[in-house]
Amino acid sequence: MGEEKTFGVLRTLLWPVHRSEMKKVLSMLFLLFLLCIAYSVLRNLKDTIVLTAKHSGAEAIPFLKVWGMLPGAIIATFCYTRLARVFTREVVFYCIITGFVAYYLLFAFVIHPHSEQLHLHTLGDWLSLHLPEGCRGLISLVRNWTFTTFYVVSELWSTVVLGILFWGFANDTTGVAEAKRTYGILNIGSNIAPVLGGVAGLLCGASLSLGSEAQSWSQTLEKTSLMIACLGFAAMALFYWINRRVLPQKKEETPSSQEVLPKKKTRISVRDSIRYISKSKYLTCLAILVLGFNISINFTDILWKEQLKRFFTDPNAMYLHMQKVTMGIGIIGTVGGALFSLMVNRLGWTFTAILTPMIMTVMAIGFFVFLFFGDALTALTSAVVGASPLMLTVYFGSLQNCLSKAGKYSLFDATKELAFLPLDSDARLQGKAAIDGLGSSLGKSGSSITYQGMLVFLGSLTASTPYICAILFVVLTAWISSVFTLGGLFKKASQPREEMSTNPEVVSS
Repeated sequence: MGEEKTFGVLRTLLWPVHRSEMKKVLSMLFLLFLLCIAYSVLRNLKDTIVLTAKHSGAEAIPFLKVWGMLPGAIIATFCYTRLARVFTREVVFYCIITGFVAYYLLFAFVIHPHSEQLHLHTLGDWLSLHLPEGCRGLISLVRNWTFTTFYVVSELWSTVVLGILFWGFANDTTGVAEAKRTYGILNIGSNIAPVLGGVAGLLCGASLSLGSEAQSWSQTLEKTSLMIACLGFAAMALFYWINRRVLPQKKEETPSSQEVLPKKKTRISVRDSIRYISKSKYLTCLAILVLGFNISINFTDILWKEQLKRFFTDPNAMYLHMQKVTMGIGIIGTVGGALFSLMVNRLGWTFTAILTPMIMTVMAIGFFVFLFFGDALTALTSAVVGASPLMLTVYFGSLQNCLSKAGKYSLFDATKELAFLPLDSDARLQGKAAIDGLGSSLGKSGSSITYQGMLVFLGSLTASTPYICAILFVVLTAWISSVFTLGGLFKKASQPREEMSTNPEVVSS
């Protein structure tokens, strides 16, 4: 199609959108923008709550990933598949967003003010006397159960709202050729969002309370929850408008899709979705990508947060530092998102997809060098940069975290979603529900199980670090290998689909 060749290098880089697509792209961009701002605020909020809670720290996170996130992901995926069988995609979106918003308001105005009365301190003290020192993180999870629940629900926003609801909706309404041009633009919005989310988070905690520190923190939670509620309601209103003014044809297709789903009830169950993935080399490689990222980021993230806990004794200083990291993620991710369309069209899917694991590999090497050889480098670092090895470990870890997550949001997510598009609708439905709904949480939970075993038997994160380092580089190698394999499969599968997507009649179907 000649229209696909009208863009020059500058237009391809900045705005590769045809006039007929303008309304759709802008509305989808703003919808993603709203959802990502909410998550960027929740991400730092949940970490601060857990890291600064009484009798808690970074050692609680591996236990949270397994005993909190894995059950939470299973329940969330089960609820999503059940809702998808009964209701339209639009109603499912409203139900899930409303559920999240209601919980955050309940936590800020009811649960958190009474958390000390609700927490199981007596049980926690008893467990501390009878369990090994390495189980301190598990005890913290049980003792501060309301904070544990908040952490899990906040983390599920990324998995369910962004991964399943938004990107599932985007994939169902976008062809391969259009996605190659516009998904980079969507990712620009998702990467600008953390910048504004970081600023919004700082503003919510900026006003000083006349009461105690606890009262000031409660006010911050209340204002933040109200802001998230406003973002959620705005997203639902925009989604309503998109379905009626931007994609009116989808309203007519809903009854037919509802007729198809009940006939295939067993095909979208969690168990059958996983079995379906195991029979497809394409979906298996795609699952390894998702598992690889989540295992890798979880291994380094916990170690980085342990260094934060050691370096920052003031919770407010820690929260401020994390907000700055979030803004850095947004800025760097925005640049990557702006370059995505140019890279994927000129350099190919494989090159674009390989950048994230390569960045993580290089940055992980630097992080572990400071972590392992900090004492030996004390004199050098003090003389050259005037900083202690712990400070350099914290800031290099922050840079590693910043670049890795920026790569995830600008390149990894977009290439992953592109990889779903050549599949038929049945494979996309089952594969996406299992890979996005369970794959990310299984990756985090699997790495956390490893952490748990090492904490129990070795007693500390420090003693576990060399083993974590070795496993990490094995996972990164498997991830990189799967990218090359999937790249070849994607190229073959997308060619006929891309030719069909250039046909207006096919795109609108």
